[in-house]
Amino acid sequence: MSDAPRPVYVLYGSEHGPLRARLDAIRAQVLEPQFAAFNHERFVGNELEGVGKVLEACAQVPLMARFRLVELDEPEAIGKGRGAANPKLLDPLLEYIAAPSPTTVLVVTSSGLDGRSRIVTAAKKSGAVEKFEGLRRNDEAVAWVAAQARARDIALAGDAAAALVERVGTSQSQLLVALEQVATYAGAGARVDAAAVAAVISDAREAVVFDLTDAVGAGRHERALAVLGRIFAQGQGGMAEAAPLVGMLARQLRLLMLAHGVGLRQPALEAASGMTSFVARKIVDQARQFSLPRLRAAFAALVRLDGDLKGGSLVGAREPQLALQRWILDACGVLPDVARR
Repeated sequence: MSDAPRPVYVLYGSEHGPLRARLDAIRAQVLEPQFAAFNHERFVGNELEGVGKVLEACAQVPLMARFRLVELDEPEAIGKGRGAANPKLLDPLLEYIAAPSPTTVLVVTSSGLDGRSRIVTAAKKSGAVEKFEGLRRNDEAVAWVAAQARARDIALAGDAAAALVERVGTSQSQLLVALEQVATYAGAGARVDAAAVAAVISDAREAVVFDLTDAVGAGRHERALAVLGRIFAQGQGGMAEAAPLVGMLARQLRLLMLAHGVGLRQPALEAASGMTSFVARKIVDQARQFSLPRLRAAFAALVRLDGDLKGGSLVGAREPQLALQRWILDACGVLPDVARR
């Protein structure tokens, strides 16, 4: 990192943990601790009716320091306190970004901006734009966890990084929390292995997918939709949640089919799959909620959904949560008048 900060930073995306860590790093770079109280102001968009206060703060001269730091969170919410936001309210901010003060560092943060935003476009010319989005693939997440462990001097075995991703998912924020938990459990300087991960981190994804299929099996579409909403709310959203979720749902439905194939007999399922008695009992109990025809129909619909998410449907690719909601309603049989695709 250069000693001289950029005059404008735009940090945006759904991964709040890494974004917050980057903001902390900028604060540490810009602010001189003994004078930080005099040279640091923070504004939140939904508390503002315009950008005047922000620009006034940017225009002030640093007090006994090289720079001032001004933060603006969620600029797209400015003016919403009095109804729908007026995009023109941001015009003065865009003008400032085009010609920022050399003694002020303006940091704009948001989870609601995207790459097409006027703020992002303007900041690319005069400052720095950094996007914090979820990791799409498990192998990317494993490599990311390993890099984070090295940066924190955590001795992490390769199988431990994979185990963390398997249990937590690909959300960087959640992975960071889990990494810190297993490192604390292992102790300072100790090597963290997959056994430590298994001892500390519950398999949250497995549990929530079981809840989802359990609700679908019982035909409780309201509960299933609520579980789906929780999955997307807690993760990074979009395809980063949908793609692994569809894979895990497919695995769960295959296990339910296997349970039907062995006559819903727990010992036979244990022998055929290598499951523990506890897991096999849960799978058999869940399989009893599905008739075999409905289970086959749910699996066929999931195969179509997978194709839609991979580009077969424009709506599916752009709105994966909506596509999964449709699958739930189909699988629960609450759309009887809609022709199956």
